[in-house]
Amino acid sequence: MVKFVVFLTAAVLAAAPLPLTPQRTAIVTVPVRAAAEEQAAQLLQEWLRKATKSKTGFDIRTGTDHKGVIISLGAVSGAPSPPDSRDGFRIQRRGDRISIVGGSPEATFYGAARFLDLFAGVRFYMPRDLFTSLPATGRVEMGETDITEIPYVRNSMMSGTGGMRGTGGQDKVSIRTEERDWLRRNGIIRKDYLEFSHQHSMYQRFPAHKFGERMPEIYPILQGKRYIPTDPRDQKWQPCLTEPKLVDAAVDSASDYFRAHPDRRYLSFSVQDSHAHCECDRCLREVAAAGGNKAKAYSAMNARFLNAAAERLEKTHPDRTLVYIAYAEVREPPPVPMHKSVLPVLVFTIGDSLIDKRFEPGSHILDQWKAFSQLGNHDWGQGNMYFIPRVYTGLTSRLFREAKQRNLTWGYQHMESYPNWGLDGFKLWVTSRIWWNPEVDVPSLWRQIARDMFPGSAWDMERYFELLHELWIRMDNDAERKLRKWSNQFDLRSDEQRNMVRECRRILDSAVAAAKSPEERERAGLLSKSFRLSEHFFELANAQQVSAQQVEALRAYARDAIAPDPWTHYLGGSPAALMKDVDDAVAVITKGKLAESR
Repeated sequence: MVKFVVFLTAAVLAAAPLPLTPQRTAIVTVPVRAAAEEQAAQLLQEWLRKATKSKTGFDIRTGTDHKGVIISLGAVSGAPSPPDSRDGFRIQRRGDRISIVGGSPEATFYGAARFLDLFAGVRFYMPRDLFTSLPATGRVEMGETDITEIPYVRNSMMSGTGGMRGTGGQDKVSIRTEERDWLRRNGIIRKDYLEFSHQHSMYQRFPAHKFGERMPEIYPILQGKRYIPTDPRDQKWQPCLTEPKLVDAAVDSASDYFRAHPDRRYLSFSVQDSHAHCECDRCLREVAAAGGNKAKAYSAMNARFLNAAAERLEKTHPDRTLVYIAYAEVREPPPVPMHKSVLPVLVFTIGDSLIDKRFEPGSHILDQWKAFSQLGNHDWGQGNMYFIPRVYTGLTSRLFREAKQRNLTWGYQHMESYPNWGLDGFKLWVTSRIWWNPEVDVPSLWRQIARDMFPGSAWDMERYFELLHELWIRMDNDAERKLRKWSNQFDLRSDEQRNMVRECRRILDSAVAAAKSPEERERAGLLSKSFRLSEHFFELANAQQVSAQQVEALRAYARDAIAPDPWTHYLGGSPAALMKDVDDAVAVITKGKLAESR
């Protein structure tokens, strides 16, 4: 099986760098171009003009007879062959000709954005022009180059950003609309198709109108009766995993799907979001044989069902992948080798890898799931439901490096991001680079952010990002910080942790004062403003006694500084929702500590 990898094969030949000047450089596309290729041309034109401080130039054309530098996009005559990859691209420069060509029109767009990063110093670190870097000199040039990039992670997703739904598809959003452009420019939303979901799909696979009368046996026995769901939203059931006809129904359902969508390669058979499993005699005997361990029993039943379906589908629909979410009662690694086309999406938080012992001998996550040749992950990486920064890109890097070294295919990566941009938004850009290339040097990426975004205090800001990473690792290593678990989210259990918070404040104040431009000051100011809310929570949570005035100061700050600004916290711009979480957190961390109550 061909593995998707990220690789850079660059031949930088002995030749003078080629300047890309506005009037001498043209952007060339095919006469009839896909929307993504048109958008790639517009992206290049807009940002090359900004990079060279020009209001004109970099004209978009459809012919290669331009007497000057040509940047060709897609299958323009004379372009090199693209990589055999849906999302991979090639960037080549030979003489006055620069070619950017992808394995698909969308991949050509990714190549155009990457070209801006590598050769023009234009990097889309966070949404908005404010967080997009530009070269200080206003000069863009490149040597002779031939680069191919193919993403290691085949399909990727960040839900809660730009209206992206965790269950597939995209909602309209009224705030932070710039997030959509940012996601695309960084090649983050890359899936078999936008509506694809790895979650809770058993009703979609086995709808009652198709199988209810023909194969009622595939539905569960619950409380002594056959339960046939009729509502697509019903989560309180699972199919009977021991029923032989379930494999027949799965093959039937999948065959119909792939015939209707011959270009699609992924289909999920993922359990409903429920613990309600079949109680027929066969299923109960399996649970009893597993000593009453439901997770062990149902994980084994699910594995056998998927193996049987995959084996039969391989004969009629090869090169298709059956996805399932390793969640709830099917969360355990299977006891048998798995068919190569089965992809489990493991639900675990990468940021909790140390406290959950994901990398230790005997419990290493990749050892536990060695029955598979491909894996996926659903990561709770947010944002929302936290009022502290959560930076753990070192752990993300470690996971994907080790997976790549083991020649594992990483078929799907889902991050629930729901970002707190002002607290830790840069981590999402770093994470996206790891997904493309696990071998990337993560500290150098943070260093690059510090230098590009905060030139007046680059060394200090590099240290700030290091401190955020160290702070999360140390806090999470002594007690797991769960979503909305206000009881321990803000605990600083050592002088070292408290000193880290104080040093972060010193750096942020210094960065605001040392800013060399209004834009740099605004960037540093957003980070400073956002972190101040964390400090308020740290102060109250770690004090023996607090006053009503301290509580009101926190609430007033959240209401007046954070709630109106959607770029601070995920709920910024939604004051009522933000203040509800703030008040819930305050009630927990001040319980029994208010001076007036004593």
